[in-house]
Parts: sequence; C-alpha cells; structure tokens
Amino acid sequence: MTSVDGNLFYQAYDRHGEGTVLKKKHVRQYRKDFIQASAFMPGMSVLELGCGNGLFLKYLNHIGVADFVGVDGDGRVLGEIPPDLAAHVTIADFDDFFRALPAERRFDRVVLFDVLEHFGTDDAVALLAKIASVLKPQGRVVIRVPNLASPFGLGMYFNDVTHRSAFSPGSIRQVARAAGYETVAVVPQAYSTTFKEVRERVFTKTVSWFLAAPPAIWSANMIAVLQPR
Repeated sequence: MTSVDGNLFYQAYDRHGEGTVLKKKHVRQYRKDFIQASAFMPGMSVLELGCGNGLFLKYLNHIGVADFVGVDGDGRVLGEIPPDLAAHVTIADFDDFFRALPAERRFDRVVLFDVLEHFGTDDAVALLAKIASVLKPQGRVVIRVPNLASPFGLGMYFNDVTHRSAFSPGSIRQVARAAGYETVAVVPQAYSTTFKEVRERVFTKTVSWFLAAPPAIWSANMIAVLQPR
C-alpha cells in the first residue's frame, strides 16, 4: 500500500473565501478564551502559531495590541489576510521560524488555536518545549483543542483527517507536564452568546445528574493555559 503525504490533506483545505471578518461573537469568545483565561494585560506581546486566516490577529489589532506575530505554513493564507495584518505574518514551518528567531526575541503569550491536535503526542511535547524557550518570564501558552472527554468533541475531532492526537483535560495536563509546564487552567471554550452558554449549562447539568461519571468539561473544544515550571 502506498503511503500518502499528509501535506496532500493540508493542501485540500478550502482557503478561498474564508476572509477575516471579526464578529461580536468572536470578540466575546476571545475575551474569555484568551484575555481572561491567560490573564493577558495591555502592553504584552503575542505569538500565534498556526494563525490561519488571521481572525485572532484581527482581534489583537482590534483591542490595540501592538506587538504580535502570526506564523503559518500555508502561504495561501496571505490571500485572505488584510495587508495591515499580513505584515505581522511569517510563512514558515514552525521549526524554521524558531531557528530564524533572534535570540533576544521573547513573547508574553503564545497561542495555539486548533493546532496541537495536528501533532503526535511526542511532537506536541517537542513543540511545547521549543515554545518555552521563547517565552518571557511568567509567559504563558494558550491552547485550544477538541475535547474528546465530551461526546460533543467527537465531531470536532473526526471532521479533519489531519488530526493526530485526541486530548481530554487529563491528557493535555499529561502532555504539559512532559514538556516542562504546569497547567494553570483547563476550561470550556466560551460560547458565542450568553443564551447558548446558559442553555447548554442547564442541559449538561441535567444530563450529568443521570450519569455516574459525567465529563468535567462538556464543550466541544477546551482551552488550556500552561506556564513553564
């Protein structure tokens, strides 16, 4: 049987027309998933690995962050990112980016939204270890991955054939420890509206009452915040 290069599937992503439209729901989610979860403060610097179409970079620009960098391996994303944001984006493999980074360059926050699940666990540990070397003192890593401890996370995970690692709150802590981090928090991803958040909380609380071992986190995605030990 002939093996298929995983790059074939990455190239099969439909990048056309994604755009970078920052909506109120995105602002709400990033405020909870990034600002509040990681205790982000004005004046901090941010590196996003796997920036895709630049939606999170657009948010950083929206809230007035001046020092931010996005990295992505797919050059097609530059066609979807506004020119003012594209100036902050480097198209490179992560390893190449870290090798080229000036020794004195450090970041307060490093963000991996929908990225770590594309790595095997050994490679995920290696990537997190490299990230630790570019963090400022008290720097933190913010990760969003599908939550396979929840039945709602199954569709999120299996919707992409390039996903290689499945995470739960327990396993993301295990990977963090192996990479030399402590886990500051593992929390549900914020919902797009307060109504949806309350509605699902009521539903999952009711279902949890019937289960012997309900998930600690029900949301399809979860947010993990890590800090080097």
